[in-house]
Amino acid sequence: MQELSRENRRTRTAWLRSVAGAARRHVMLAVVAGLLSGFVLVLQADQLSRIIAAVVVEGATLGTVEDALWVLLLALVLRAVLAFLRDWAGQQASIRVRSGLRAELLAKLERLGPAWCQGQRAGDVSTLLLEQVEALDGFVARYLPQMALAVGLPLIIIAFVLPQNWAVALIFLFSAPLIPLFMALVGMKAADANRRNFQALANLGAYFLDVVQGLSTLRLFQRSRGEAQRIHRVSEEFRLRTMQVLRLAFLSSAVLEFFASVSIAVTAVYLGFSFLGELDFGYWDTPVTLQQGLFLLLLAPEFYLPLRELGTHYHARQEAVGAADRLIDLLNEVERAPLGGTASLPDAQAGVALALRQVSLTWPGRHDALLDGLDLSVAAGEHVAIMGPSGTGKSTLMNLLLGFQAPDSGEVTANGVPVAQLDPQCWLGAVAWVSQQTTLFPGTLRDNLMLAAPDASADALWQACRDAHADTFIAALPQGLDTRIEEGGAGLSGGQIQRIALARAFLKDAPVLLLDEPTANLDRDSERLVVAALGVLSRGRTVVTLTHRHDTAQGADRVLRLEQGRLVPLEEVQ
Repeated sequence: MQELSRENRRTRTAWLRSVAGAARRHVMLAVVAGLLSGFVLVLQADQLSRIIAAVVVEGATLGTVEDALWVLLLALVLRAVLAFLRDWAGQQASIRVRSGLRAELLAKLERLGPAWCQGQRAGDVSTLLLEQVEALDGFVARYLPQMALAVGLPLIIIAFVLPQNWAVALIFLFSAPLIPLFMALVGMKAADANRRNFQALANLGAYFLDVVQGLSTLRLFQRSRGEAQRIHRVSEEFRLRTMQVLRLAFLSSAVLEFFASVSIAVTAVYLGFSFLGELDFGYWDTPVTLQQGLFLLLLAPEFYLPLRELGTHYHARQEAVGAADRLIDLLNEVERAPLGGTASLPDAQAGVALALRQVSLTWPGRHDALLDGLDLSVAAGEHVAIMGPSGTGKSTLMNLLLGFQAPDSGEVTANGVPVAQLDPQCWLGAVAWVSQQTTLFPGTLRDNLMLAAPDASADALWQACRDAHADTFIAALPQGLDTRIEEGGAGLSGGQIQRIALARAFLKDAPVLLLDEPTANLDRDSERLVVAALGVLSRGRTVVTLTHRHDTAQGADRVLRLEQGRLVPLEEVQ
């Protein structure tokens, strides 16, 4: 199990490095700026030690060391500029990687299709795209450059310390490996804690969004107080997990500070006893002078600083490794959405004929097929209604027709061309889809309607609203079509939202109309208006209606029933 865990960590780390490869130039710029800052640091320590030694030992005045003071000031300014450049380059690298990864994840979600997304918890996916991608910030912006600097900067300092005193150089070299060793030992625990913390955050986000979306139902059944207590309990669990991660981070920092402080103290003790004449080794030609001692003592903290900073940023690495699990899982998800071809739909203006030939589909983890050798032919201009109780596969059949999902075997065709070979924009442009759960976006009613036809005129908008029996209630709104609505159509009734969906379908004027329980959850008056509008909308189009209600199936040319993965005429069932 431990070997498997190590292999998983190596896999995640390798993936993180490959993702960071997109910002290699900015990472290298940050490294170069940090290394140049190391050379300037040595110059700064040299000038400062010379100034102090000249004033203390030789009694020099400020005027005598004026040139050295100007060099020291220049070194300070250069270090500030290089530090800014290093931070800027690291942030640019992080922005590039995070934006690129989010674009890749969104493209993956698009390829997986709405059928896959419907089976996921919205809060979980949102946490993945926001929080877990954001966790890569410290890894790219600070940890990757610091890895190179943790090696380069100490070597630069050793190169200047060794000609001055070999004993101090040996102290540095023997104590330096202790810091990354203990950093790694503590960091392995931090990675596991971060992974559990991200999973807890994803669960909390998904659960909280579910509660918010169902708040009205919870109030109706007087369960809001109980859910509030449960959210408090889950939040408290997440707080405790976060504290565990922080405890490990502070423990790592304490260990690093301890070994760095001990090493600096050993250096200071050696230099002190050398001045007192108690130690007579370590120098090359002459015993340690005040200037040399100050120079070495000023560089001692700076020698360990890159290693300590690496330890601080190592926590960011473990955070990124913990976040990589779900990101890799999503990117490796098997794509079942068939749309992605380049073919155009032939003779679409004359009508579209649909066909499913020996279509079979089995959900992962299930042994029995949801659809088993299903055959269906819908002629151009024909209206076919398919009935069946919930769970028989009606929504899956709709996803197949829309091209949101691919069958395990068989094919779905439009005018004889497999849907999998059609250009997505071409096929979806030929289809109007009205489901039982209409999505309205924050904005005006006009904006929501023009999603179906961005270039539609005001007259066309109102005509579509009249055809959908939506004009009366829209005219009664404060700003009519320019009335702003909230997400999901808050403030509008279910019947009004469904009539807006029908108005969009009228406005699109597509040759294929797919209806998925269009009258579900409507009162009788709203259902009567929707059914009347559907009767007008269906004329001259190829229509497939999925429903479990006989009233909605009225007016269809054929009524079929979906049973045990196959379609049979309703008369045979009766």
